[in-house]
Amino acid sequence: MFTKELNLMLYVDDVVAERMFWSEAGFVITSQSEMMGFETFDMKSHEDSSLTITVFAKAFIEQVSPEVVNNVPSVLFEVENIGQIHEKISDLTDTCSEIAEIPFKTFNFASPSGIYFAVKGS
Repeated sequence: MFTKELNLMLYVDDVVAERMFWSEAGFVITSQSEMMGFETFDMKSHEDSSLTITVFAKAFIEQVSPEVVNNVPSVLFEVENIGQIHEKISDLTDTCSEIAEIPFKTFNFASPSGIYFAVKGS
């Protein structure tokens, strides 16, 4: 039987840059480790979140599971104060879009590895 916990894996070019970016964006880094000489880390958008995002180096994934290295999920984060989060992300990257109002308040941005994320809020 599946549990209520969910884990999403991201494959990136620079694990350290990603960890710094997400930490500065307000994510909780829950663990850091090394596997076969490659850094990896787990993070959550909130300490009580049931979703853990594990970040792996693409070079590591190419060695252990090359068939999935180019899989990129489409991730939508929901926030309570979209204006505040937008300002924080805009300070971290020049890839942050403006907030769109239709069909709902949303914006998107890319992390240091060029993976785009969406944010929906009020």
